[in-house]
Amino acid sequence: MVGLDAGEQLLFWAAAHWSNRDLSGQGAAGLKRRDLLVAGAAFGGAGALTALRGPASAQDGPADDPASLAAHGHRYVITLKGPVLSVDCLTSASQRPAAVTAHDTPLVALGAGKRPVPWTVVSWTEANAATRVITLEAAGQPLQAVVSFELDALTGFLVRRTVLRHTGGPREVDIQATLALLMSVHEPIEEIVYLTGEWLQEADIVRADPVQGAITLESRSGKTGFEFQPYVALRTRTATYLCQILWSGNWMLHVGPGRAGATLSGGFNNWEFRHRLSTGDSLDLPTVLFGRFDGPLGNATRRLHDYRRAHRPDPERAIPVQFNSWYPFLGEPRAEALVPLVPIVKRLGCEAFVVDAGWYRDENGESDADWDYRTGDWRVSRQRFPNGLREISRHCREAGLGFGLWFEPEVAGPTSSVRHNHPEWMHYIDGKPPPANERAVINLGVPDAWQHVFERISRLLRVIGVDWMKWDFNSDLGAGGWAPSLPETLTGQAPLVAHYDGLYRMQDAIRAAFPDLILEMCAGGGGRMDGGILSHAHVNWMSDQPGALRKLAIHFGSQLAHPAVVCNDWLIDWPGKSEAPDQPPALVDPRGDLAFRLRVAMLGTFGISAPVHRWTEEDLATAAAHVVSYKAGIRSIIHHGDRYALTLPPPPDGKGDWAALWYVAKDGLQGVLFAFRLAGPQSRRSFALPGLRKARRYRLSFHGGAERIVTGRELAAGLNIVLDETFRSALCLVEAVRA
Repeated sequence: MVGLDAGEQLLFWAAAHWSNRDLSGQGAAGLKRRDLLVAGAAFGGAGALTALRGPASAQDGPADDPASLAAHGHRYVITLKGPVLSVDCLTSASQRPAAVTAHDTPLVALGAGKRPVPWTVVSWTEANAATRVITLEAAGQPLQAVVSFELDALTGFLVRRTVLRHTGGPREVDIQATLALLMSVHEPIEEIVYLTGEWLQEADIVRADPVQGAITLESRSGKTGFEFQPYVALRTRTATYLCQILWSGNWMLHVGPGRAGATLSGGFNNWEFRHRLSTGDSLDLPTVLFGRFDGPLGNATRRLHDYRRAHRPDPERAIPVQFNSWYPFLGEPRAEALVPLVPIVKRLGCEAFVVDAGWYRDENGESDADWDYRTGDWRVSRQRFPNGLREISRHCREAGLGFGLWFEPEVAGPTSSVRHNHPEWMHYIDGKPPPANERAVINLGVPDAWQHVFERISRLLRVIGVDWMKWDFNSDLGAGGWAPSLPETLTGQAPLVAHYDGLYRMQDAIRAAFPDLILEMCAGGGGRMDGGILSHAHVNWMSDQPGALRKLAIHFGSQLAHPAVVCNDWLIDWPGKSEAPDQPPALVDPRGDLAFRLRVAMLGTFGISAPVHRWTEEDLATAAAHVVSYKAGIRSIIHHGDRYALTLPPPPDGKGDWAALWYVAKDGLQGVLFAFRLAGPQSRRSFALPGLRKARRYRLSFHGGAERIVTGRELAAGLNIVLDETFRSALCLVEAVRA
């Protein structure tokens, strides 16, 4: 079988094996295509979709194994055995799928006892060579599962989607556990890479030795969470496996390493999960990405970035450079302070002016309560903005700036009218009403609540003239919960499933109503940053961390799981004193000049949130020059190009050697290098710059420095960077010279 790939070998073996058998007296000449396919499925593993029923149809596609998908250098074999639907990633024809055992997690479990549901195959379709759709029928239950496996043509990721449907009749289906992915890897794993963290210290990279045993990553906070990301990478000697769950509520991802590979499973977190289906109802399990990529982790990361960029709204739209009011005023913005900032922000070259938290009051009138206790009713505070927010919006437009506004749509403060008038709209976490003196979370799964929030926010966006909406969420939800007075037709759903379905729909509805709006997500920084929520929004505030050195480490981690374009960052800690009266006298780590800090913030989507009215002329000029460079060419390279980490991730305390990131355009004609010298003694480093065209000549433009011409071959061998002082940086734009 020389010259045949693994999938072809499977089909070749099946044809040769079955051509010697007499099927129903027909002989080899009477062998039906469906029989051949089932034979191949049987070869793929015991029980591999052998229950296919019904004749093959014209849309079945080319003759191939319905239980197998061939990818570059590997193939996926889908196996159904009783309640377990599993997938094996095989890299050679000699490998066999893992044996399904009674200990494997079922696709669905019902009732308080979490009884596994056995399945049979109703049908399969092959929309094309890269897609399999399998329809399963539950034994003894009015339940159907439609599971699709698609090899993404752009990236090579296997994209799995699962929909559970009630097929009709009076009996309810009580789902109390599900599984969106069960995948076996058949290569020895050398390293498991995942992300952990906490508020202000998101996305710390952990590299675990598989011999240490199984790893379970999860969230039970009602959101993606700070502690872990729904992301894991497995490194082998020659390849990287990468898995990501696209979901914003409670999730789980388990890695069980073994001697010859590993098993991954995950999806919804089944902790306190219950979702009841009646006739006509359906439940979408989280979409899961899985892929195997030759080479180091960076290769897999770049393909993940490609997939995520292609599946975000308006992927070609440039994200404006923003000024944000948060850090200068910390929840107490006032018109008399903000209006004078508009010409300064314009001078810096920013493109949008965003008023962050604190601009509002509730229906009961003005209040001196903290910003987080005034949410819910979204009435403009005339105490803080005597002429309303349209005054600020008008000043911004006259200056050629977009205007942005912060909201926390899901949260109602203790004295808000919406909280008082509609307690049934609030989440009853653990079955209890929210405490009277605490913030409550509005359940976006309640249709009337959804409509109220959407209309209230849409009216403000329209009347004020808002170009940028920042959507924050500073609460935990646990497993969520329904108010007892709501109808059973609503409360049969898992509260978080209903809530996030409502949230995603509201994101889409807002963007549809305001197609030019930039939608930014936030949850105290990166507390709800995932591929689910960012399939419906443009960008995510990456971290509340103000320090540039810690933020540099957060960029390295966050950009493993997310493309740079969705990682919004600001220059914050300069000159290091807030206007807020209760703010400590200094936020600033004294290490690093203004250019160093600006360049850290430029590593993704870029903004400034600092008391710029107190900056010196030199500071303003330095920042403005960086904004010009970012907008002129750097932004498009970072947002659309390939990212290479040229050093190990830096330690958050800055006590490392060097940190460097290289972004290169897909066509190899442009790139930008960010190099940061940290505390180490080496003043010189050489960085090989991949992805350029070796025969082309390139102009190197160092920010604030000299230019020179070199070839792509020379840059691939290494570019020397010299920084004589610690905590200084170099920014180098590389552009092809016209032939």
